[in-house]
Amino acid sequence: MSERTRGRGEAKGEVGRGGNERGSRRSGPDGGRRKLLIGGAAGIGVLATAAAVGYRAGWFGGDGRDGDGTERSGLLTPETLTPTRENAVRAASEIVSHYTRRLRNASSTIHAVRAFGRNFRLDDKTGAVDYLCSRFAAEREVGGKRHLCFPREHEVHDNSFLKTMLEAGVALEQPITVGSSRYTLRDLGESARALFRFDPGNLRRYDPVLPEEHLPWGLIAFSILVPPTAPTWVNALGEKIDFNEVIDRGLADYEGVCRLLLAADAPPKGESTAYREKITKYSCYGMHSFYGFFSCYRHGYRGNGLSERLTELKDHLITRLQRDAEALARETDAARQYGQKYIDQMGVGPDGRKRGSGGPPADLIDVISLNNFIKMNGHGFEALNYIRLHNLFPFSMVQEKRMQAAEAQLFEAMVRLRARDLDSFYRWDPKFVSDIVIAVSHALRAMKLLSPDNPDNAV
Repeated sequence: MSERTRGRGEAKGEVGRGGNERGSRRSGPDGGRRKLLIGGAAGIGVLATAAAVGYRAGWFGGDGRDGDGTERSGLLTPETLTPTRENAVRAASEIVSHYTRRLRNASSTIHAVRAFGRNFRLDDKTGAVDYLCSRFAAEREVGGKRHLCFPREHEVHDNSFLKTMLEAGVALEQPITVGSSRYTLRDLGESARALFRFDPGNLRRYDPVLPEEHLPWGLIAFSILVPPTAPTWVNALGEKIDFNEVIDRGLADYEGVCRLLLAADAPPKGESTAYREKITKYSCYGMHSFYGFFSCYRHGYRGNGLSERLTELKDHLITRLQRDAEALARETDAARQYGQKYIDQMGVGPDGRKRGSGGPPADLIDVISLNNFIKMNGHGFEALNYIRLHNLFPFSMVQEKRMQAAEAQLFEAMVRLRARDLDSFYRWDPKFVSDIVIAVSHALRAMKLLSPDNPDNAV
């Protein structure tokens, strides 16, 4: 049975075994799987294909056991709560803390740091930051020199661990170990600059998914580490990087995507097909991009008309809160019509045999729908509350009312998710629950940013 949360609502769970092995095996496919399974599937075809491809790739191989085969214990009992801000925070806190401590993988742990701050601890009292820094870092040789990094198999998005620790106020002298080699968070920041490559004439030259999968996290990290008075550096290959160019070109690329929102085929108060297809290729519906550019502005980058351009981006984000919600609802209805055939596909592994005891829980589509909404809305409010926290841009009265209505929807979705039997999903596939933890963590941070429990202020 779950315990009532204490302090900031961190529920206790059971310590897992073999955390390093488990994180290594599970984090690798999580990135692509997260985008297909929990991401916005634009209609029946994409949603069904995600299921089929996911099983062929082995994404749903979990049977509710640890890597060493032992059954986990400790349940988070479903609970029905009224949809208030306080209860939404409580519900999110219980989900994130409980399942992070059961999963003990890299993705859920770094997101718990995002949600609770740098002092979050696992069940054995190990600090989450220490756990990550002692198990998941690696060395990469470029330009004849070794550089520190967290491989994509663990952090999924380049510099996502770095920026999270920086925003959480982790000391630059935080130890990071790779075998017998000892580094610090400061070294990780220096290595991040050394490893970063950017062609202002072709954003996708060195990585075809740079804007969609990696740039937003780099924008946050570099805006903190690189002062606007000295915005250039030379990477490990001798290439000059001008961070002002990175911001300008990256924003221009994202502005092009945003312009598709109201293309000719957009339904009333809806989103065009071209936009929906484009934005669902971005991690978390492109919401990280908003936050990344706002972080640059907050840390003093104001050139290339950034004030006016980001004001428009803020307006676009508020419009998307409603239109994305409507698009997700339509996509869920399509998936529901596909019904049992879709669920059956997800319950069959690549060898043609059923997973676990009959495949996923029957309310799979409902839980995917809830998580999709929490992911979109939670990430959106993380960016909007970041604007409020740092007084970056004003909001009109109309915008305030729209945000208030969308925020109430977030509270409702969060308590509805808390009322679900998430342990049944954990027994089916722990990685599925890990993806829920990630989405809920961002929503939890969004709800706490303007409160005394702001995780960036953890002491």
